[in-house]
Amino acid sequence: MKENSREYQKAVDYICSEIAKGNISIGDRLPTERTLSEKLGISRNSTREALRSLENMGITESVRGSGNYYTGNVSKKFSEMIRTLLMIKVVSKKDICDFRRTMELSVCMTIMNKSNFDFTEIESVLNKETTSTDDEVDKDKMFHYLLAMSSGNIFWMAIMDAVIDVYRGWIDEVIKIIDIDTKEKLDTAHKNILSSLISKDKEKCENAINLHYDIIDDVLNS
Repeated sequence: MKENSREYQKAVDYICSEIAKGNISIGDRLPTERTLSEKLGISRNSTREALRSLENMGITESVRGSGNYYTGNVSKKFSEMIRTLLMIKVVSKKDICDFRRTMELSVCMTIMNKSNFDFTEIESVLNKETTSTDDEVDKDKMFHYLLAMSSGNIFWMAIMDAVIDVYRGWIDEVIKIIDIDTKEKLDTAHKNILSSLISKDKEKCENAINLHYDIIDDVLNS
């Protein structure tokens, strides 16, 4: 059993090392089970177990009849884990909302510390006219997505992607059911978040983020 475990880890380490070296890029097909087992001197079963483990982590994907590919889609697995934790009541909706609020504040503080940051894309999203509820949902989604991506922190981006994937369904429903006055308050919060980032006003940014998530929490808990 210990020998199989060592062989399995040897295969995982080798594939991760090849990815880290840049020898395997997103979308590339991994060497076959046979090639890996012969190269590393391990059993096919251990190689298969290693590939299955990497797929379970979201690092690779198995395509029937084609092989295993490097996808690096770890956010999807994080998202699945969060949904499972919610389902078995290990974490609550409030836990996720609180985490989302804290993470967005951290993201904004990181953006403020960047010099000569270009806010053009975020501004264009906020200035975009909406003609339907679906447009409003897409606008909100893109605004928060761009904030997360702007942090430049790969680990944060992976976690935020996963949380946003779970959180989005709740927010989409909020936007669809709130009245015009509440929508205007959310829009104002978005604009205040952006203006505070541009002026690097941390207190204003924190207040705007808290206003935004207070509105969301009130609707979700009503």
